[in-house]
Amino acid sequence: MIRKIFLIAAVCVPAATGLTGCTLFGTPESQESQTVTADEMTSENTQNAEASTEASQKEETSSAQNDSDKKQETEVSLLAVGDNLIHDTIYEAFYEGDGVYDFHSLYDYVRPTVKEYDIAVINQETIFVEDDNDVENYPNFGTPHEMGEALYDTGFDVVLSATNHTMDKGADTIEYMYDYWKTKYPQVSILGIHGDEKDFNTIDYVEKNGIKLAMFNYTYGLNGYSLPDDRSYLVDLLDNKDKFISDLKKAEDEADMSVCFLHIGEEYTYEPTEFQKQYIEDIIDAGADLVICAHPHVVEPFGEVTTANGNKGTVFYSCGNFVSAQDEIDRLLGGMASVTIKKTTEGDRSVTEVTDFDFIPVVMHYSDWSTAVYKLEDYTDDLAGNHWVYYYDDRLSVDYLWELWEDITG
Repeated sequence: MIRKIFLIAAVCVPAATGLTGCTLFGTPESQESQTVTADEMTSENTQNAEASTEASQKEETSSAQNDSDKKQETEVSLLAVGDNLIHDTIYEAFYEGDGVYDFHSLYDYVRPTVKEYDIAVINQETIFVEDDNDVENYPNFGTPHEMGEALYDTGFDVVLSATNHTMDKGADTIEYMYDYWKTKYPQVSILGIHGDEKDFNTIDYVEKNGIKLAMFNYTYGLNGYSLPDDRSYLVDLLDNKDKFISDLKKAEDEADMSVCFLHIGEEYTYEPTEFQKQYIEDIIDAGADLVICAHPHVVEPFGEVTTANGNKGTVFYSCGNFVSAQDEIDRLLGGMASVTIKKTTEGDRSVTEVTDFDFIPVVMHYSDWSTAVYKLEDYTDDLAGNHWVYYYDDRLSVDYLWELWEDITG
């Protein structure tokens, strides 16, 4: 736009003349043009400012849009171990007197590994008891509550509690264990048992690194015990399959992935049962992406499973024992399920999947001078030669354990 510039003369008249102020000399057209031009300049400045602001906003919006359209990836690492099965040999080894137990050193050799993971899960096979008089061995296990502190300090932040031994000490003890975790370590997710009906009907979620996982823990039974009719909500049971399936379908809309921990299978067998395989296929079809099992007290195979309907899931059929004082070599061998979960977001589309998984073997060692769980890669023949089991089964050695591991897991 071309601008005309008008020169306007101003003459100021002294007050003595009777005229005051300043008079503009110029044609009326000049004066009008001056006035219009000023308005135009003001209008144009406003328009330019608005245009500049709009352009800046468009640029910011475009930049934000470009950022949101970029592929974004985040990962979470998960570790899950098998049965923390506390026999008298175990709790007696860590008794300090005056009703006090300290189980921390039981996990010294695996603690660094556990702490490496974003989420670490343990199957607490035996129920915690408040009263020392209730501490007991098989068949009605009662585990000193000090175990909870050791598990927390080792790095476990998800505790599975739905097992066949959950009712060993009655319904009140289940409520005690639930309250123990909720009050003493509220940052720990306690799965499989509930404090009330509302909690029973609430899906548990664990979120880490921007990935939201729905988590479930169900057991096949309670060793013949029944839950009280007015407290049937206390333990998640596989028989309640309709609810399980329904919750999995709900979680499809609320979580990035569903992880199911099942207490299932047949004890001391190296292969999953037909019931176990079919149940797992059914929950994969309902939305389960990762299934990790316990109960057989020995390890079983692991891998990817494709259902008859074409749905896929990653399955560990049994992690075996993590801690125990069982006296057969295969029951000393356990596995830690190691899983990497990746979430990829591009625009409005998000995909979460298991991108890597492995099974890490562990060995439960107990002798006159040491009781601890080891990674098999750190175990030695000197330790094996001092194991109590070695004295009546001298096959126990590092090579034999690796051979057994490979034979079972493939």
